[in-house]
Amino acid sequence: MLQRAFYTLRQMFKYRKALRLSDTNHLETIINLTPEMLTKNQVKYLALDFDGVLASHGKPEMHPEVMGWLTKFVTNFSEDRVFILSNKPTQERLEYFKKYFPQIRFISGVAKKPYPDGLEKIINLLGCQPSELALVDDRLLTGCLACLIAGCYPILITRPYVDRDNYTKEEIFFGFLRYCEQKTFPPKA
Repeated sequence: MLQRAFYTLRQMFKYRKALRLSDTNHLETIINLTPEMLTKNQVKYLALDFDGVLASHGKPEMHPEVMGWLTKFVTNFSEDRVFILSNKPTQERLEYFKKYFPQIRFISGVAKKPYPDGLEKIINLLGCQPSELALVDDRLLTGCLACLIAGCYPILITRPYVDRDNYTKEEIFFGFLRYCEQKTFPPKA
C-alpha cells in the first residue's frame, strides 16, 4: 500500500502537466459516452472502471441507467472490444457480467491502478497500439494516471455514481480524493 502511494506521488509529479486533461477527456457520467466519440479519437478498444463509473462504490451490479446505456452501446461497439479494469474485480461482479455481457472481459491478476499493468495486459492481448485503448475512470490519480503512463486515452468521469442513501465512510473518502484531485489538476482551458 505504501509502495503504491509513493509510486503514485512520483508519477503524479512526472505527469503533472498531462493530468490537466482537456475538456474532451471529461464526461459527467458514462452514459454520455458514445462510440462516435471514441472513433473520433481513433479509439478502438475500451476499458471501464467499475466503482463510480458503472455503479456506486462497492455495489456488485451496475446502476440501472448504466445497464441500459451499455446494452445500447455494445450494439455499435461490440462487447469483445470492451474490458472491465477495476481495482476490485470481485467474483460477484464477474458473474454478473458473464450473465448479461458474456463477451466483456474482466482484467484481473494485475497490480492496481495507477500501475499501468492492467492496460498493458489488454494491449498485449489485443496486439493494439496504446493510443487505440481508452480507460474510463472516476479518479485522476488511479485510472487516468495509469492511462498517461501506458500511453492510452484517459476519460475522466466528473459526476461518479454515489449511493447517497447508504453514504459509507469509503464513499466519503473517495469523494474527498476526487475533489482534491480535480482541484489540484483542473482541466485545461
